Amino acid sequence: MISVLVIVLAGWLAGVFINHAANVLPLKASLFQRPFCKRRLNFEGPEAISTAHRDDAQPARPAEYCRAARPPLAWSAVVAFVARRYRCRTCARSMGLRPLLVELVTPALFLLAYRQFGLSGYVALVWLYTVMLVLLTVTDLEHRLIQHKVILPAILLGLAGSPFSPLFTWQQAIFGGAVGFVIFYALALLARGGLGEGDVTLSAFLGLIVGFPGVILALLYGVLLGGAVSVILLITRRATMKTFIPYGPFLILAGWAVMVWNESLPAVIWQAGR
Repeated sequence: MISVLVIVLAGWLAGVFINHAANVLPLKASLFQRPFCKRRLNFEGPEAISTAHRDDAQPARPAEYCRAARPPLAWSAVVAFVARRYRCRTCARSMGLRPLLVELVTPALFLLAYRQFGLSGYVALVWLYTVMLVLLTVTDLEHRLIQHKVILPAILLGLAGSPFSPLFTWQQAIFGGAVGFVIFYALALLARGGLGEGDVTLSAFLGLIVGFPGVILALLYGVLLGGAVSVILLITRRATMKTFIPYGPFLILAGWAVMVWNESLPAVIWQAGR
């Protein structure tokens, strides 16, 4: 019981870090600065109070972010929600749903990894990979960015951690990374802009952490999942043929699942669907 509570605490703290990094990195700000609001300012309708005027005549531009520093009780979305500090004191907007989801989902992912691998050196690696993947998911969904400053250190981490996997050899990891890179590089050329270089480097990272042939399964599930969601969005008219739908989050979800459950993933999906 104590170990579970410690893992939940570690996952929650990781979620707090992910939220902070997802706020500052896309704006090219330092990770070491105090957490700030980062909500888009809106000057229309009921949110006109969030103008955060520089003076009475010159409001900030609509595209700007509120960068008001958060009080310590609002550094964590969960703590802010409990302490009723979920709204910014400057722009009056709430922190949004994403910070709360990240701080709740990340501990759950940590627990799933612990359940599969137990307390070991490898599960610590899986937790680090998880932090990278959740951060990449957030920035891709919010900014359509898979940043080099995140994915390149992640690839280096995958290379360094490849000899410690109990599921495959380091040679399989290197080959998996190469296969992921080549497959998505070819797809990016064929898609002519539909896939970016971030998707290519992301696939290389996934190949490193799931090995070969796990990378084939991860990419296949990711593409199928992305295609299925795209079809649903088209049928429900929430998207058109010209709407940009990022594939990174689907690849990440599939890659994380293969990393944790590996060859038993089809059985896990079957049991979950029953």
